[in-house]
Amino acid sequence: MLIPPTESWTLLQGGLVFLVCAVIIAIAGTRITRIVDQLADRTGIGEAAAGAVLLGASTSLGGSVLSVTAAWHGNVDLAVSNALGGIAVQTFFLAVATWSIVGPTWNMLRRRLQT
Repeated sequence: MLIPPTESWTLLQGGLVFLVCAVIIAIAGTRITRIVDQLADRTGIGEAAAGAVLLGASTSLGGSVLSVTAAWHGNVDLAVSNALGGIAVQTFFLAVATWSIVGPTWNMLRRRLQT
């Protein structure tokens, strides 16, 4: 089965391809976290280091390939906005993760100080 050039796709076709790719990434992401956790245990490098290095590198790979490919084809705006958008989204998720840890701890400490 040949895939027609993306320039001739309808909005629906493009949306469906995007959705399929997002599902594949979500499934692969859950699997890779288990694999990195096992590698951290087996090598003894620690989960924090494994997460920062191995997960960071593997999850950044797609965005890096997209930015380089876009720039190679002359889509400089797409390349730069992809990089900046990726940084913004990762910062947002980091803030949410931090707040989910710090928020309950802060509330517990505040209640203890009030009593």
